[in-house]
Amino acid sequence: MATLMGVGLSLPIAVMAAKNVAPLPVYLLGRALIVISRSFHPVIVAILFVAAVGFGPLAGILTLTLYSIGFVAKLLAEEIEEIDWGQVEAMRSVGAGYFKILVFGVFPQIMPRQIGLSMYQLDSNLRASAVVGIVGAGGIGGTLMNAFGRYDYDFAFAILLMIIGIILISEGFSGWVRKKVW
Repeated sequence: MATLMGVGLSLPIAVMAAKNVAPLPVYLLGRALIVISRSFHPVIVAILFVAAVGFGPLAGILTLTLYSIGFVAKLLAEEIEEIDWGQVEAMRSVGAGYFKILVFGVFPQIMPRQIGLSMYQLDSNLRASAVVGIVGAGGIGGTLMNAFGRYDYDFAFAILLMIIGIILISEGFSGWVRKKVW
Protein backbone atom coordinates (compact mmCIF):
# COMPACT_ATOMS: atom_id res chain seq x y z
CA MET A 1 0.00 0.00 0.00
CA ALA A 2 2.77 2.44 0.92
CA THR A 3 4.69 1.69 -2.28
CA LEU A 4 1.61 2.29 -4.44
CA MET A 5 0.78 5.54 -2.70
CA GLY A 6 4.39 6.71 -2.61
CA VAL A 7 5.09 5.95 -6.26
CA GLY A 8 1.75 7.44 -7.29
CA LEU A 9 2.42 10.68 -5.42
CA SER A 10 6.04 10.83 -6.53
CA LEU A 11 5.18 11.25 -10.21
CA PRO A 12 3.45 14.67 -9.90
CA ILE A 13 6.07 15.79 -7.39
CA ALA A 14 8.84 14.72 -9.79
CA VAL A 15 7.20 16.76 -12.57
CA MET A 16 7.03 19.72 -10.19
CA ALA A 17 10.70 19.27 -9.29
CA ALA A 18 12.01 19.01 -12.86
CA LYS A 19 13.48 22.33 -13.90
CA ASN A 20 12.85 21.84 -17.61
CA VAL A 21 9.07 21.27 -17.37
CA ALA A 22 7.99 23.35 -14.35
CA PRO A 23 7.99 27.11 -13.75
CA LEU A 24 10.39 28.35 -11.07
CA PRO A 25 7.91 28.66 -8.15
CA VAL A 26 6.51 25.17 -8.83
CA TYR A 27 10.04 23.81 -9.23
CA LEU A 28 11.06 25.24 -5.86
CA LEU A 29 7.94 23.79 -4.20
CA GLY A 30 8.61 20.37 -5.74
CA ARG A 31 12.24 20.39 -4.62
CA ALA A 32 11.18 21.49 -1.12
CA LEU A 33 8.75 18.57 -0.88
CA ILE A 34 11.51 16.15 -1.90
CA VAL A 35 14.00 17.64 0.55
CA ILE A 36 11.48 17.45 3.41
CA SER A 37 10.57 13.85 2.66
CA ARG A 38 14.24 12.83 2.45
CA SER A 39 15.41 14.75 5.51
CA PHE A 40 14.69 12.19 8.20
CA HIS A 41 15.40 8.48 8.63
CA PRO A 42 12.28 6.32 8.33
CA VAL A 43 12.55 5.24 11.98
CA ILE A 44 12.33 8.87 13.14
CA VAL A 45 9.37 9.49 10.82
CA ALA A 46 7.72 6.30 12.10
CA ILE A 47 8.06 7.50 15.68
CA LEU A 48 6.46 10.83 14.70
CA PHE A 49 3.58 9.11 12.89
CA VAL A 50 3.05 6.69 15.80
CA ALA A 51 2.76 9.74 18.06
CA ALA A 52 0.39 11.43 15.59
CA VAL A 53 -1.93 8.56 14.60
CA GLY A 54 -1.18 5.88 17.20
CA PHE A 55 0.32 2.41 17.04
CA GLY A 56 -0.53 0.29 14.06
CA PRO A 57 -0.22 -0.12 10.33
CA LEU A 58 -1.47 3.37 9.42
CA ALA A 59 1.66 4.90 10.94
CA GLY A 60 3.80 2.44 8.98
CA ILE A 61 1.98 3.12 5.71
CA LEU A 62 2.37 6.87 6.13
CA THR A 63 6.04 6.50 7.02
CA LEU A 64 6.89 4.34 4.04
CA THR A 65 4.79 6.50 1.71
CA LEU A 66 6.80 9.56 2.71
CA TYR A 67 10.02 7.56 2.37
CA SER A 68 9.00 6.39 -1.11
CA ILE A 69 8.08 9.88 -2.28
CA GLY A 70 11.49 11.27 -1.35
CA PHE A 71 13.48 8.58 -3.12
CA VAL A 72 11.40 8.00 -6.24
CA ALA A 73 10.50 11.65 -6.87
CA LYS A 74 14.13 12.75 -6.66
CA LEU A 75 15.34 10.16 -9.17
CA LEU A 76 12.38 10.70 -11.50
CA ALA A 77 12.87 14.47 -11.48
CA GLU A 78 16.48 13.95 -12.52
CA GLU A 79 15.31 11.54 -15.23
CA ILE A 80 12.80 14.10 -16.53
CA GLU A 81 15.54 16.72 -16.68
CA GLU A 82 17.58 14.37 -18.92
CA ILE A 83 14.88 13.49 -21.48
CA ASP A 84 15.34 13.95 -25.21
CA TRP A 85 13.97 17.44 -25.68
CA GLY A 86 13.43 16.86 -29.41
CA GLN A 87 10.17 14.98 -28.83
CA VAL A 88 8.85 17.75 -26.63
CA GLU A 89 9.78 20.41 -29.20
CA ALA A 90 8.10 18.43 -31.96
CA MET A 91 4.89 18.25 -29.95
CA ARG A 92 5.04 21.95 -29.12
CA SER A 93 5.51 22.81 -32.80
CA VAL A 94 2.20 21.16 -33.67
CA GLY A 95 0.38 22.97 -30.86
CA ALA A 96 0.19 20.33 -28.12
CA GLY A 97 -0.70 21.65 -24.68
CA TYR A 98 1.27 21.16 -21.46
CA PHE A 99 -0.53 18.00 -20.29
CA LYS A 100 -0.42 16.35 -23.71
CA ILE A 101 3.32 17.06 -23.84
CA LEU A 102 3.71 15.43 -20.41
CA VAL A 103 1.58 12.40 -21.24
CA PHE A 104 2.87 11.74 -24.76
CA GLY A 105 6.31 13.38 -24.80
CA VAL A 106 7.77 13.10 -21.30
CA PHE A 107 6.17 10.09 -19.57
CA PRO A 108 6.95 7.54 -22.31
CA GLN A 109 10.63 8.49 -22.05
CA ILE A 110 10.75 7.96 -18.28
CA MET A 111 8.41 4.95 -18.05
CA PRO A 112 11.12 2.22 -18.04
CA ARG A 113 12.96 4.08 -15.29
CA GLN A 114 9.70 4.60 -13.40
CA ILE A 115 8.96 0.88 -13.43
CA GLY A 116 12.49 0.01 -12.31
CA LEU A 117 12.35 2.54 -9.48
CA SER A 118 8.94 1.27 -8.41
CA MET A 119 10.23 -2.29 -8.21
CA TYR A 120 13.28 -1.18 -6.25
CA GLN A 121 11.11 0.85 -3.89
CA LEU A 122 8.88 -2.16 -3.28
CA ASP A 123 11.94 -4.17 -2.25
CA SER A 124 13.17 -1.33 -0.08
CA ASN A 125 9.79 -0.84 1.60
CA LEU A 126 9.51 -4.55 2.37
CA ARG A 127 12.82 -4.39 4.21
CA ALA A 128 12.04 -1.07 5.89
CA SER A 129 8.62 -2.28 7.05
CA ALA A 130 10.30 -4.66 9.49
CA VAL A 131 12.33 -1.80 10.94
CA VAL A 132 9.48 0.70 11.29
CA GLY A 133 7.35 -2.03 12.84
CA ILE A 134 9.86 -2.29 15.67
CA VAL A 135 8.98 1.25 16.82
CA GLY A 136 5.24 0.50 16.81
CA ALA A 137 4.28 1.33 13.24
CA GLY A 138 2.62 -2.04 12.67
CA GLY A 139 3.72 -4.95 10.56
CA ILE A 140 6.03 -7.84 11.11
CA GLY A 141 8.64 -5.76 12.97
CA GLY A 142 6.37 -5.45 16.00
CA THR A 143 5.82 -9.21 16.06
CA LEU A 144 9.56 -9.74 15.76
CA MET A 145 10.25 -7.44 18.71
CA ASN A 146 7.60 -9.21 20.79
CA ALA A 147 9.22 -12.56 20.02
CA PHE A 148 12.60 -11.24 21.12
CA GLY A 149 11.01 -9.72 24.22
CA ARG A 150 9.54 -13.14 25.16
CA TYR A 151 12.88 -14.84 24.46
CA ASP A 152 11.06 -16.93 21.86
CA TYR A 153 14.04 -17.23 19.56
CA ASP A 154 12.56 -20.06 17.50
CA PHE A 155 9.61 -17.87 16.57
CA ALA A 156 11.89 -14.87 15.96
CA PHE A 157 14.05 -17.00 13.66
CA ALA A 158 10.91 -18.14 11.80
CA ILE A 159 9.92 -14.49 11.32
CA LEU A 160 13.39 -13.66 10.01
CA LEU A 161 13.15 -16.57 7.57
CA MET A 162 9.75 -15.27 6.43
CA ILE A 163 11.21 -11.81 5.84
CA ILE A 164 14.02 -13.33 3.78
CA GLY A 165 11.49 -15.42 1.84
CA ILE A 166 9.29 -12.41 1.11
CA ILE A 167 12.30 -10.43 -0.10
CA LEU A 168 13.38 -13.33 -2.34
CA ILE A 169 9.89 -13.60 -3.84
CA SER A 170 9.80 -9.84 -4.33
CA GLU A 171 13.19 -9.93 -6.03
CA GLY A 172 12.01 -12.67 -8.38
CA PHE A 173 8.85 -10.73 -9.21
CA SER A 174 10.89 -7.59 -9.78
CA GLY A 175 13.20 -9.41 -12.19
CA TRP A 176 10.22 -10.86 -14.05
CA VAL A 177 8.61 -7.42 -14.44
CA ARG A 178 11.87 -5.88 -15.65
CA LYS A 179 12.26 -8.65 -18.21
CA LYS A 180 8.72 -8.08 -19.51
CA VAL A 181 9.16 -4.29 -19.76
CA TRP A 182 12.57 -4.17 -21.42
